[in-house]
Amino acid sequence: MTSNDDSRRRAAEAWNKPVASSGRKVEALENRPKAKVPIAGQRNILITSALPYVNNVPHLGTIIGCVLSGDVFSRFCRLKGYQTLYICGTDEYGTATETKAIEEGLTPRQICDKYYTVHKDVYEWFNIHFDHFGRTTTAHQTEIAQDIFKKLHKNGYTSTSTVDQLH
Repeated sequence: MTSNDDSRRRAAEAWNKPVASSGRKVEALENRPKAKVPIAGQRNILITSALPYVNNVPHLGTIIGCVLSGDVFSRFCRLKGYQTLYICGTDEYGTATETKAIEEGLTPRQICDKYYTVHKDVYEWFNIHFDHFGRTTTAHQTEIAQDIFKKLHKNGYTSTSTVDQLH
C-alpha cells in the first residue's frame, strides 16, 4: 500500500466516523438519495456555485474560490439533517469559449464537450459532489432562460437603449 493509499484509507475512515455533536454518520455520497427540494415542513437548502467557464482545465483557484465552499456547506447541511440540493455546472457561452475553440482548432461545441468532461473529472477527483452538475448549453437550460426573458419582456422589465462607451 502506498502512502497515498494509506492517506485515502485514513481519510475515508475519519469521514465515516459518527459526528460527535449529532451522532449522525455521513452517508456515503454514492448511496445518498437524490435531493428533491423544497419539501414542506422541512428545512430546505439550495446551494449554487459560480459557474466555471469551459475554456480550460479547472485550477486550484476555481476549486477553492468556486466549488469547494459549496461542497463543504452541503455536507454540513446534510449532517444537520437539512434537505439539501447542491447545483453547479459549466458556463459554455462567451468569448472565452470561442477563443479557446479557435486556439485548439475545434468548434465551440467540441470545446464545451471536452472541457465539461474535464471539469467533471477534476471535481470528482477532488471528491467534490454536486446533486446536479449541468451545462448552460442544454436545450432545457436554453428553454428555461428564454422563458424567463420572455416573461420579463412581456411584463415591461426589459428596455433597449444606446450607450456611448470607450473601448
